[in-house]
Amino acid sequence: MRNRISLVSRFIFKLYIAAFFSMAALSVSGQCQSSQQQLLLGFKNSLNFSLSEKLVKWNQGTDCCSWDGITCDASGQVIELDLRNQSISGEINNSNGLFCLQHLQQLNLAYNTFISEFTSGFGNLTSLSYLNLSNAGFTGQIPVGISYLTKLVTLDLSQISSLFMGGPFLKLKKSNLKMLVQNLTGLKNLYLDAIDISANGKEWSQALSSSLPNLQVLSMRSCYLSGPLSPSLVKLKFLSIIHLDDNNFSGPFPKFMAEFQNLTSLHLAGNNFSGRVPEEILQSPKLQTLDLSLNEFLQGSFQKFLPNVSLQSLVVSGTDFEGQIPESIDNLGQLTRIELADCKFTGPIPKTLEKLTQLIYLDFSSNNFSGPLPSFTSLRNITELILYGNQLNGSILSTNWSSLPNLVRLDLQQNSFSGTVPPTLFQSQFLKIMDLAKNQFSGGFGEIKCELSSVLEVIDLSHNGLEGKFPMFVSEIQGLNFLSLSWNKFSGLIPLSAFQKLKNLGTLDLSYNNLSIDSSFTNLPLLPPFRNLYRLNLASCNLTKFPDFLKNLSFLGHLDLSNNQIHGQIPTSGPKSNFSKTTYLDYSNNNFSYDLPPDIGNLLQFAIFFSLSGNNFHGSIPKSIGISYNLEVLDLSKNSLSGSIPKSICNSSYRKVLDLSENSLSGSIPKCLMMQMRESLGVLNLKQNNLSGIISDTFPENCRLQTLDLNQNRLCGKVPKSLANCRMLEVLDLGNNHIDDTFPCHLNSTSELRVLVLQSNNFSGDINCAANNITWPMLQIIDLASNSFGGKLPQELLMTWNAMKTEKDEPYSELLRYEVLPLSDIYFQDSVTVTIKGLELELVKILTIFTSIDFSSNKFEGHIPEAIGDLKALHLLNLSNNALTGPVPSFLGNLPELESLDLSSNHLTGQIPVQLANLNFLSFLNLSNNELTGRIALGTQIQSFTEDSFRNNAGLCGRPLEVQCDSPPTSKDGPSDSQTDKHVNWKFVSVEIGFVCGIGAVILPLMFCKGWRIRYYKCTDRVLYKFFSKFDPRNRTRRTISHWTRGRRL
Repeated sequence: MRNRISLVSRFIFKLYIAAFFSMAALSVSGQCQSSQQQLLLGFKNSLNFSLSEKLVKWNQGTDCCSWDGITCDASGQVIELDLRNQSISGEINNSNGLFCLQHLQQLNLAYNTFISEFTSGFGNLTSLSYLNLSNAGFTGQIPVGISYLTKLVTLDLSQISSLFMGGPFLKLKKSNLKMLVQNLTGLKNLYLDAIDISANGKEWSQALSSSLPNLQVLSMRSCYLSGPLSPSLVKLKFLSIIHLDDNNFSGPFPKFMAEFQNLTSLHLAGNNFSGRVPEEILQSPKLQTLDLSLNEFLQGSFQKFLPNVSLQSLVVSGTDFEGQIPESIDNLGQLTRIELADCKFTGPIPKTLEKLTQLIYLDFSSNNFSGPLPSFTSLRNITELILYGNQLNGSILSTNWSSLPNLVRLDLQQNSFSGTVPPTLFQSQFLKIMDLAKNQFSGGFGEIKCELSSVLEVIDLSHNGLEGKFPMFVSEIQGLNFLSLSWNKFSGLIPLSAFQKLKNLGTLDLSYNNLSIDSSFTNLPLLPPFRNLYRLNLASCNLTKFPDFLKNLSFLGHLDLSNNQIHGQIPTSGPKSNFSKTTYLDYSNNNFSYDLPPDIGNLLQFAIFFSLSGNNFHGSIPKSIGISYNLEVLDLSKNSLSGSIPKSICNSSYRKVLDLSENSLSGSIPKCLMMQMRESLGVLNLKQNNLSGIISDTFPENCRLQTLDLNQNRLCGKVPKSLANCRMLEVLDLGNNHIDDTFPCHLNSTSELRVLVLQSNNFSGDINCAANNITWPMLQIIDLASNSFGGKLPQELLMTWNAMKTEKDEPYSELLRYEVLPLSDIYFQDSVTVTIKGLELELVKILTIFTSIDFSSNKFEGHIPEAIGDLKALHLLNLSNNALTGPVPSFLGNLPELESLDLSSNHLTGQIPVQLANLNFLSFLNLSNNELTGRIALGTQIQSFTEDSFRNNAGLCGRPLEVQCDSPPTSKDGPSDSQTDKHVNWKFVSVEIGFVCGIGAVILPLMFCKGWRIRYYKCTDRVLYKFFSKFDPRNRTRRTISHWTRGRRL
């Protein structure tokens, strides 16, 4: 009975509560006043609202207080208007009825497109406590009327979209920040992101600290603020959120940030802070998010993470943070995001990381982490794991990848991981991106019997050591958009038709394996195969004919068929011509032949990259090549093209690389090519042709050229003076021509020059450029051989070649090349021919650490300058066939990287310095045809070279030469014969006397003493019998020769 009463009592109580709140609601939101409704309808009708879910429902026949987005008070006055993200457009001016809603307390028009000037009418809404106009589309100057809204608690005028649409759209200059906030003393939340304030740190900091004592949230991203941050911000003691990303702040990191006791979020990313981040910031107990990324010179490290901290997001990517991650990272138990990309962290990734079970996002890319990969099995919430660009090694099997149900992206590329690739990665039902490229994975793949992933979109296993049978199961992964298995050791015959079921496939790269590709389709489906394919790379796949199915690929933008055996003509017209919209075409190193098609320009209307290098094309270059206005890279090198270079080739205003080298082109170089360098041309390679005439002196003032290679032509004249305008020039090769000029001292502004080749021309004069103040600090290869240069080698010029002074010990050196598109695989590889060990060798790839000086076959004279002894990084030095005098300098032994030294055919004198034995890498030495004297040092590396290295030095002796060294005579050894002027060599006399005395001491007793003879013969017999027992007289067969001889002489 009591239970029943209790139940009834509870029911009645709940009814009472419900009735109370219903009455309260009615009392708060009264019936809309007609004046308010008319103002709202007028506001609606002034706008374009067809896409708005709220405004389309506003109509005259209903109570405006019931309209979606409207809140009224008890008297029917509108106090809140929320129209955020309603796709509303139109203009709001001062006469708009919106500004007559005098009781409005909250107004939110965010994320619309009011493309109109920021009107001053907002200043009439003096009852506002909340105003949000972020990303509403307003433009122009923020009116001073905003400062009249003295009741504001939250003001949000931020503009995110303006960063991507050419903003900023809003400015705060005429009425500066101080005027805007001077009356807003109750403001707690201020959002001014992407508004052009253009103030220095002290100006805006003091404006805020003097007017907004209650400020808790400050967000001023991308406001064009500059200078160091002012300590006056410390006065804002209630600040908990500080977001000042993407400004121009500079100077030391503001250490006073550690003084904010309530700080929960600090974002200072994308500035120019320097100095060291104090440990107090990282150990702040209330701090939840810290973003210091993209401050290139900002330093710091993680010494120790204290327990019980609140950090949830830690981002320091793109800074100068360094050191190791401490084991105490497991104290960050609430951490969900950690980004340490592009820093200088080293050492292993701590195993304690597996305790961060709340972790969702981890990015340690582009550091120097090393060692094995810890287990991530316990990180069940992880969605993205990014570790590319480190030195991690070992197997990745320590993690049970099937236990990470939320993993969407796994990026381990550019490490040294080895072992096999876990097959479970192909079965994950959440993994979309799997990038394991550029590692050392090996082995193959067996059959995967379990269900394959249906969501996997990206598989990149390129640049590994995977081998065996091609994993055909990848053709069953229906969701694939990107598949790259290039640069492995897979083998077998692969029918491309097996991939046609991959309807979403956009990129397919099977290049550089041991595969043979069957590109035929016997049973074509109704819909063409690969209809969404945009990028196809089949380089080095043993193709012998052009794939017919390519004619159906209407979206193909990138095609690489290089390094095959495809023969015949390239497709430009007829059924195989569906490439007019393709931007990248690489047909290099095949067996294509015939003349270039006259309409080849039609093929290249949208092309950016086009290469026919290394084929058998002949004939002339068609004039239609000029139609390719967008072509950035044109490579027709290594063919048999003839005729002149058509002027139409200059039509492209975007050309960056033009390579016509190793053909039989003739005529002059078109002047328009020089003018094209003003726009974009960075590489002009015309070497090994039959071009003649002069090099036009029309290089433009703003020349962008980086590589000019005209080697092995018939060019004459002089080095153009205007070439000095090419201040970005890195490679200049004019070798093997007929240029008649002096040393190009006028190139004193080309401070980026790395390679200078002038060999085999008619240059003359000295190379002393002291008057021109020339410095080439980056110069690493200089070849002046086979000219008529003379005078002394310039000490001052040699001293400016800093790149030859610094020893580089990096394990990997950069290649000298021209990048067409940064962060892409499209580049021009510079090459140069150098003389090494007496043989010409083409360096098809120039390492930035390779250095060479070749001044051979000129008329240089004088001593070898001491400045050469400072070129510690020099690999090759050739001063042969000159008129140099003086000794071989001992400082050459201080060049630790020297591999080849040729000083032959000069007039060098003196002895070979023993310091040359210190050259551990020296593999070629030629000191022949000089006037060297003395002994070649015994027991040194110098003696390991052949006789050819030292021949024709009259005073040189000792191994490996046949001439032996004698001790020099002295007058104290004996008297001289004054009549014959001959000296007695007592060394030989003493030897002869000793020999005669020794023989006499043995022979004379045997001749004159019978007893001695008998004992001698007995001793001799015993020795002979021991080795020749058959002659022993005890055998009684015959007498020995010894006995017979003894019998005769007794």
